[in-house]
Amino acid sequence: MTTAAADSDVLRVTRLWTYPVKGARGTELESMEFDDLGPRFDRRWMVVRPDGGFVSQRDTPRLAIVHPRLGDGLLTLEAAGMTALTLPFAPAGGPVRVRIHGLDADARAVGPAADEWLSTVLGGDFRLVFMRDEDKRPTDPAYAEGHSVSFADGFPALLVSDESVEELARRVGRRIPVERFRPNVVVSGDHPHDEDMWQRFAVGSLGFSGVKLCTRCKVTTTDQLTGVRDPDSEPLRSLALYRRIESNVYFGVNVVHHGPGRISVGDAVEVLERGPVPGLH
Repeated sequence: MTTAAADSDVLRVTRLWTYPVKGARGTELESMEFDDLGPRFDRRWMVVRPDGGFVSQRDTPRLAIVHPRLGDGLLTLEAAGMTALTLPFAPAGGPVRVRIHGLDADARAVGPAADEWLSTVLGGDFRLVFMRDEDKRPTDPAYAEGHSVSFADGFPALLVSDESVEELARRVGRRIPVERFRPNVVVSGDHPHDEDMWQRFAVGSLGFSGVKLCTRCKVTTTDQLTGVRDPDSEPLRSLALYRRIESNVYFGVNVVHHGPGRISVGDAVEVLERGPVPGLH
């Protein structure tokens, strides 16, 4: 184990994002509360098809134009050309079974108004569901046994560094918005992809563990303001040239948190234990 106390002088949180509706546009925050499932209300809503299969920007990039906002116990959905829809946190519908990456999960239907609004925006037959606290999912025990997650793909939060994004942009030859990677926590610190080695770290007083490098897909090629795919398949094409391990391309680190707490932009990040996070060659 290597302790890196000096890192607290240079590592800082620079940006924070939450994604109330899985696959929809994120909301930038100045501070973020973590509860049992991760960033509070992160990916607690999800768009599904009539058969319960989840919808994401992988197959429906237009989800990026849906902008959820939270406040005063209400979820507001906004999209260009649409009247905003405001919904209470408590779902009005009954229990439904949904499916995420081949695994079943419990949820509650939000209601017909939300279904109609989303179906109009996305152009199809869609439903909105909500995850109650008691419907939480377990994280993959092979990487993070004993933790819970919302409708996120597999882990409570995703971290990337400004330096990693800058290195990728250098290789692409143009700016790549960090939003393309849909992180919860962005840090600025030492050198590109240093986060690949953060097995244990703290942000302020809240402890975290890096448990798995994040496998990237064509969502990274989607403009998060317009929902349009990059015509050059960037940055995924350039990532594949230097961040491929066997058949997967990696960027950023999936993390779990240890207990409730709050982090803020500007908080110091202290790396407590270094070593390869699984997925690193």
